[in-house]
Amino acid sequence: MEARVQRVMIWCGPVMVAVWFAIFIFVMGYFPPSRPSATAEEIRALYEAKPNLIKLGLVVVMAASALLVPWAAAISGQLRRIDGAKALAAVQFVSCGLLSLEFITPIGVWMAAAFRFDGRAAEITEALHDLGWILFVTVIWSVWVQMWCIVIAIFLDRRPEPVLPRWLAYLTAWAALLITPAGVVLFFKVGPFAWNGVVGIYIPLAAFAIWVGAISYQVHKALGRQIAEGSEPG
Repeated sequence: MEARVQRVMIWCGPVMVAVWFAIFIFVMGYFPPSRPSATAEEIRALYEAKPNLIKLGLVVVMAASALLVPWAAAISGQLRRIDGAKALAAVQFVSCGLLSLEFITPIGVWMAAAFRFDGRAAEITEALHDLGWILFVTVIWSVWVQMWCIVIAIFLDRRPEPVLPRWLAYLTAWAALLITPAGVVLFFKVGPFAWNGVVGIYIPLAAFAIWVGAISYQVHKALGRQIAEGSEPG
């Protein structure tokens, strides 16, 4: 029964990613991101264009962010099966829990920007909007730690049929490297390293989404093997 429960939980990660992309693109109009060099009036116009849809979208993506917790719990269930990886499983779980909060925090800032944008100076809305994007893009280090814990755990697995395939460790390591430039967007207002640039957000987001899908599918397969064998996850 536990394996079946975790096989549902592991798809919470891809659902969270899909909801975020759908809401940001089709509901809120937050993606592609606004330019870091945009004026205060341009930012206020963004909120004036669809105020209620932005508020609704922010509520939905805040709720979706909590789905990272059950997703991480299902990953930890597999990492605990690897000898010597129980501590790594715990760190992975806590790091992903922090990632959930780190997604929720900028959403709260954007909520404040949307709440009273029409009754204050445009510069205040601009400052809140900027703060939200800076927090959203730069706070990558919890997922970075989570990824490296998973990489190490997979390499520790020496059994003939490992819990998770070794190629997934290499993919996870590449994803960890590709998201790293997002941590320095604070230094750029224009160009590929800005928060709306190819290196600053598009490559990190693509790497994160591909990694979430890949690890979710591999954990799903591992849980399927456990169900077939009649064993319970850790």
